[in-house]
Amino acid sequence: VFISILIFIISFFIFSANIGGISIYSLDEAKNSECAREMLERGDFIVPTFNYELRTDKPPLHYYFMMLSYKLFGINEFSARFFSTIFGALTVLITFLFSYRYLGLKVGILSSTVLLSSIHTSIQFHMAVPDPYLIFFINATLFSFFIGIKEKKRVFIYLAYIFIGFGILSKGPVALVLPTVIIFVYLLLTKNLRYIKFLNIPIGIVLTVLISLPWYIAVYIKTDGIWVKEFLFKHNIHRFSDSMEGHGGIFLITFLFVFVGLLPFSIFILQALKNAFKNRKNDIILFSLVFSSVYIIFFAISKTKLPNYTVPAYPPLAILLGYYLQNIKRFSKFSIITTLTIYTILTVLIVIGLFIGISNEKSISDLNYLAFGFIILTIGGFLSALSSFKNKIYVIPSLSLSSIITGLIFFYILFPKIDKRNPVSTILPLIDKTKEIYHFRGFNPAFVFYLKKHIKGLSRGEIKNKKDIYILSRMKYMKELKDIKGLTLIKSQKDLFEKPTSILLYKDKK
Repeated sequence: VFISILIFIISFFIFSANIGGISIYSLDEAKNSECAREMLERGDFIVPTFNYELRTDKPPLHYYFMMLSYKLFGINEFSARFFSTIFGALTVLITFLFSYRYLGLKVGILSSTVLLSSIHTSIQFHMAVPDPYLIFFINATLFSFFIGIKEKKRVFIYLAYIFIGFGILSKGPVALVLPTVIIFVYLLLTKNLRYIKFLNIPIGIVLTVLISLPWYIAVYIKTDGIWVKEFLFKHNIHRFSDSMEGHGGIFLITFLFVFVGLLPFSIFILQALKNAFKNRKNDIILFSLVFSSVYIIFFAISKTKLPNYTVPAYPPLAILLGYYLQNIKRFSKFSIITTLTIYTILTVLIVIGLFIGISNEKSISDLNYLAFGFIILTIGGFLSALSSFKNKIYVIPSLSLSSIITGLIFFYILFPKIDKRNPVSTILPLIDKTKEIYHFRGFNPAFVFYLKKHIKGLSRGEIKNKKDIYILSRMKYMKELKDIKGLTLIKSQKDLFEKPTSILLYKDKK
């Protein structure tokens, strides 16, 4: 119990690093955070809106947790992200408990260490998006299923159905489809399809439906079916069959996302997978293999590819890595040094890549020195290689601590400096909030969250007939407005690491 509590506390500490000190700026965070604020403002638990217009992107569970947090802590960045952090800590905790239950304390601690050392995992659980909730419920579903089958305890099977229901409320059908496929493949490979009867599917359907269906019916009725149609076809089927918002890529890019996302310990991923395949007669090892493989391959096939899509596969991969790393003393020195040398070189390339990337962003190019904060990863790799000559066991803490420290420095020092330069932060102080604010066509959604008001869209003709107003837009639309009298460009700034340029205009006369 003490170790479990300690792991939860450490996880919460890492995942909550400066969650209140970084602005709600990214498109997804801004829309999700504002949607929850508007639902709370209206006292509406059914219809999600962004900028007071129907938002069909996501189901409501994360909105509910954000609304609760807003009531507890006020409407701010900390509140929007608080429960993402909680679900992150819970994900690490159930990964520890699950691996500890079947593979022992050492593997449980190592599996947790792999997750906590991943900067990408920490970033994911820092964000005010539905993914942290889905990650937890997907893993809780599949871990519960395995325990139920393994120990013939139907209560865990029923728990799995309950978690599916909440998963469907988190991000939709993916929480049902992928666990179902994974369970079927696992039962098929273990020649245990007879257990399907033990799963008591009719009761499971009832449990899942009781949790997830009422809201879908309610939102269908209140939006005349528009929300359900848009969500299922545009944000699920269409995302799988076609790349959306430029997030496409080749089949192998998904595997690259996973490798980079699970650094530093993913440098041992090939050895871990080989070891797992050798030990596939161990039920939990085979299950973790099936879980991670099916999940990653599914999104490799999907036309829309994003790094966050495969994060639910990190816990089973962490278990496979933990299972492999428990025998690090048996590794050959040559194998360890070779792997750590590759990792050290890779971290140097990461620093160079970040330096170039920041240098190419005009508004933050003078902050390119921040890239050198990631040199701690390189130092960690170098020290790990050195320590392997004396005692191989020091490789793990060297890699882990250097990555965790880098993550904390990133959230508390490095990223806040960049965050202050985002166009929303620089444009907001220029707006007199006593005057009317509108938008013309596209604009950065984070403005709505910070202004906490409906930013109504105006046509070109409507702008001509108004005065003393601010207009938010994008530079690409400026040519449509350039001949309007009394219109002044106050500020223009490219969105950080994105193509659009945000602009603020002021119209002083008709």
